[in-house]
Amino acid sequence: MSRAIITFIVLSLLGLIIIQVGMLRIGHITESEKYDSGVRDVMRNVSTDLFENTDLSRKIAILGQSVDIDRRTIYNNDSLPFYAVRDIDTLFKKQLSARGISVDYAFALTGENNQLILNSSNFDAEKFNYNLYVRHLGLAKEMCNCEIKLHFYQKNLNTYLFGQLAYLLIPSFLFLLMIIAGFSLLIYTVNKQKRLLVIKNDFINNLTHELKTPVFSISLIAKVFKESLKNNKTEKLGEYLNLLEKENTKLKGHIDKVLELASLENGKYNLQKEPCDFHDIINDAIAGFALKIETQQGKLNKTFQAVSTQLTLDKTHFKNVIQNLLDNAIKYSNGKPEISIHTKSDQQKLSIAVSDNGMGIAPEHQKHLFDKFYRVTTGNIHHVKGFGLGLSYVKYIVEAHGGSISVNSKKNEGATFLMEFPL
Repeated sequence: MSRAIITFIVLSLLGLIIIQVGMLRIGHITESEKYDSGVRDVMRNVSTDLFENTDLSRKIAILGQSVDIDRRTIYNNDSLPFYAVRDIDTLFKKQLSARGISVDYAFALTGENNQLILNSSNFDAEKFNYNLYVRHLGLAKEMCNCEIKLHFYQKNLNTYLFGQLAYLLIPSFLFLLMIIAGFSLLIYTVNKQKRLLVIKNDFINNLTHELKTPVFSISLIAKVFKESLKNNKTEKLGEYLNLLEKENTKLKGHIDKVLELASLENGKYNLQKEPCDFHDIINDAIAGFALKIETQQGKLNKTFQAVSTQLTLDKTHFKNVIQNLLDNAIKYSNGKPEISIHTKSDQQKLSIAVSDNGMGIAPEHQKHLFDKFYRVTTGNIHHVKGFGLGLSYVKYIVEAHGGSISVNSKKNEGATFLMEFPL
């Protein structure tokens, strides 16, 4: 489904781009024709002005008869060509301005056999196109009996034309960006919803499995308990009650995990912060795991290098954070767990690192590791039990204390969870 949506979106974008390019092409042609018509009018009017300006006509006629003039002095302020160039340039500027045309232009006058008589100061012989806009000056025949032509050439015409199309270009570009951004957001949302659906189904499957186990055990124990009472076999009733209480506690623990995180996220739970020594809390958390690690023939190493050990914490939740990290380190270990807890401090912050020798976490999973309900896929979702709430809870509690948490891990090379708190 998502592939079909993406294909549809890409085709739609291509269609819009083609339409926009077509509109810009039409606009470019229209502006080009408008410009061409305007420049031809300018050439005609400048020719007329030259014919009507007797003084300027005489200057041009003299130059037309003296094409062997020294080119090095053509723009000298004391020379005749300078004044002719200035006056012709003034005429061009007046006519171009009247039509709203603002281009970087050059002009030239040529005589018999296209000999260059006069040119503007920004004239470039290599790039100048004599045949683009050309007009024969009628005054020449009357005054000097010679052929004189006026040539006009504009530089960077496309820049000018696209500048005239700014009213089309800018909105088209902005709206196209908005459409692309909207489609990108749609694709991101679809993929996110798809991922959330997988996570939700995974969570429901795990939750169902985890809740069914104690429920089934409670049901079985209750049945045996009833049979024992019926048959007056009371010697094991105390043992059955202990088992019943144990399974009930386990069931309550599963429910509390879900409800506790929901309460924290909804802001309905107030952390009970008080000054305390975090080394003491870590030692307290470790004590509950010592037997479990020893049973699996594992090791737990402590390296307490932090000098500043006083923080304002919620003891219960901070202890739960350490226990969650230790529990994960044991569950995801490869064989015998090897866990280390390292603390250090400086003037700005306190750092606590929990490392293990587990299966590691691939880079593509690390960015979602602290998301609620997210669990790294291991093929069998019940291979390692849990709801995907532990690390989400850890992140929430750490940030609620003004700290931050990050993970550094490679596949099959263990993982290190680093917590940092400002002092």
